[in-house]
Amino acid sequence: MKKFIIGKEISLHGLRSKDLSEDSPYFNWLDDLSLDIYTERSYFPNNLKSYRSYYEHTCENSDILLLGIYDNQSGKHIGNISFQHINWINRNASINYMLGDKEFTGKGITTQACLMLMYYGFNKLNFERIWAGVSEAHLASQRVLQKVGLVEEGKKRKHILRQGNYYDVIMMGAIREEWIEKFGDLARSCFRNPKEIFPE
Repeated sequence: MKKFIIGKEISLHGLRSKDLSEDSPYFNWLDDLSLDIYTERSYFPNNLKSYRSYYEHTCENSDILLLGIYDNQSGKHIGNISFQHINWINRNASINYMLGDKEFTGKGITTQACLMLMYYGFNKLNFERIWAGVSEAHLASQRVLQKVGLVEEGKKRKHILRQGNYYDVIMMGAIREEWIEKFGDLARSCFRNPKEIFPE
């Protein structure tokens, strides 16, 4: 498959057919509860019907853009990243991510993927605002969002119940002009050849 957004270490592109099988890493990530301590994703066991139904929704609707995160060296599918709740009238979307392959944790992969997709969102999709919600208990994800330029804008109090406890969800966001000025160069440095996608 032709790569869509090509970085120096990772690339972001549509999922391949082999990534959607029952023996794919992605299918197994969805049942790995250690990857879902802080989110609302895995309340119910994964199954092939719901798995493929979600993928079909991403293909048929313009309110979501789902991309796989692939390691350039090995070609492995190591995670996913997406824009969801895309509002084409108001020009905003939420950014969501999952690094499923534990071999790649702690290497800045999620940060790179977010920077690349946010740059794409602001410069190709013409978004004015990109936002995210993160559990107050998910400190690692909060750090990622801070590193890629999202700032705290408010809280949804006691919004998520995990392991018997309610947690606030911190709402974070970035505005195009501010973000490009402060994080644009950092994001461009993640691409293999940014001029291929973003001609000057």
